[in-house]
Amino acid sequence: MPFGGENAESYYDEGLTAAMKGDTETALGHFSKALQMDPFLNAAAYQLGRCQLRLGQAHKAAQTLVNLLDRAPHMTAARTELAYAHLMVNHVDGARKLFGEVLDEKPDQPLAVLGLAYCAYQQSQWDTAMALADRLTGGSGAEPFEALYLSARAAHMLKLRDLEAGRLQAADELLNRIIETSPNQPEGFYLRGQIHFLMGDYVKALDNYRTAETRTLPNRHYCAYHEHFELLDVLSGQGWCMRQMGNEAGAKEIGLRILRIKPNSNRGRRLAGGGAEG
Repeated sequence: MPFGGENAESYYDEGLTAAMKGDTETALGHFSKALQMDPFLNAAAYQLGRCQLRLGQAHKAAQTLVNLLDRAPHMTAARTELAYAHLMVNHVDGARKLFGEVLDEKPDQPLAVLGLAYCAYQQSQWDTAMALADRLTGGSGAEPFEALYLSARAAHMLKLRDLEAGRLQAADELLNRIIETSPNQPEGFYLRGQIHFLMGDYVKALDNYRTAETRTLPNRHYCAYHEHFELLDVLSGQGWCMRQMGNEAGAKEIGLRILRIKPNSNRGRRLAGGGAEG
């Protein structure tokens, strides 16, 4: 029983506490219970949709948020999360439309601007993605890190190496603060592995992927700043680092480990020595 008693508001408060601790699955359970007790508790429905999205349950999140917006059509935050749910399943045009609606109501809303940058990136519009992301790099907090990282990836595709390097370095410096607040979680180390891989520093990337592995639970989905990953992604990062470093035996062993977990993994087959990349 929650601390405040057997009622929807108490379960909602317990859900917020779990979410703040990074325990998304527990938070989802509490928000679900709150909605069972009060189906019209819109704040719980919003948080439930956010949890579903962060657990990779994009279709469930979309349905939760659509139902919420039917009751509360002017809930901008829910519309933004719904747009990200569309983006996660590659419904880029739908996501772009929703982000545009949010910006019509609240110009320069950071998460919507960032969302449009993601839309542009997924449609190979690298210049647009970089320009939108760069609008958010001057502040502090989650959006500047995410914006710097996305801008760097767009610069990478445009082969703007100096810009890419500068943005990756700035993102890495922000990541220091994120890791300091959650040193026992895998997200910061996985993201640092991604950053150093783009930098071409495969030794540091491999070290961070290995640290992330020690903190990553099997069969659990993680989400950090709209970057979704699981144990197989962490292992794949290690394998590609080893391949870039010329350690084919190490890359093969990682591929075999992946195949033991997921026998039909294209990434596992590629690292182990055959098959298509995927």
